[in-house]
Amino acid sequence: MHKIVEKLLNGVVISCQAYEDTPLYGSQYMAAMAKSAQMGGADGLRACWPQDIRAVKAACDIPVIGINKKFGDGDPLDEIFITPSFASAKEVIEAGCDILALDCTIRECRPFEELKELLCQIREAYPDVPIMADLATLEEAVKAEETGCVDIISTTLAGYTRNSCEQKTEGPDIELVRQIKKACSLPVNAEGRIWELRDLELVLEAGADLVSIGSAVSRPHLITERFVNYNKKHYSR
Repeated sequence: MHKIVEKLLNGVVISCQAYEDTPLYGSQYMAAMAKSAQMGGADGLRACWPQDIRAVKAACDIPVIGINKKFGDGDPLDEIFITPSFASAKEVIEAGCDILALDCTIRECRPFEELKELLCQIREAYPDVPIMADLATLEEAVKAEETGCVDIISTTLAGYTRNSCEQKTEGPDIELVRQIKKACSLPVNAEGRIWELRDLELVLEAGADLVSIGSAVSRPHLITERFVNYNKKHYSR
């Protein structure tokens, strides 16, 4: 097992991302957010785009999982946007990420053989960079492990793809974590819809080897929205 992966086992990763239509968009804000996460005891960070990864790496000394989101005009349920190509992977690896994360789902637009070819291409070019497989189903987890090119399996996309949206859970997909742990030998990162300490407890009980938390920590407008919506429900009774 790669030493960087070992550092994250039994740990908490905080995803520090902001989009252009939010007030915290910008590398300087992401660096500050990452420093705050490290101050709070985070074991690792997840950052998007080369410029933010460089800023976070300069500000912090814990492992950084890098992604490179490339959005198109298609339906988000069908679109591969998390580090979708070798070129997008190259950008964030050369920006300094310690672990590369990419979409490892199996889609009509990209069957398994194409995914395997991409993973092998990245592994050959950057053999020392561990790869995290962001996926949505048990089948995808098994197939990703079979490639021999993946170091961590992550439930990042569970509920957010065409073949998993009907099974989307309100909180984290506990059952998927449990199934992957039974079927695979690679470390499992539980990610997605972890909002409460009870959610964290459940994914740990299901066997997660590490946990990534994003919106519940690093997206203030969504945190605020949850409280506002609950407040509105209270007064509408």
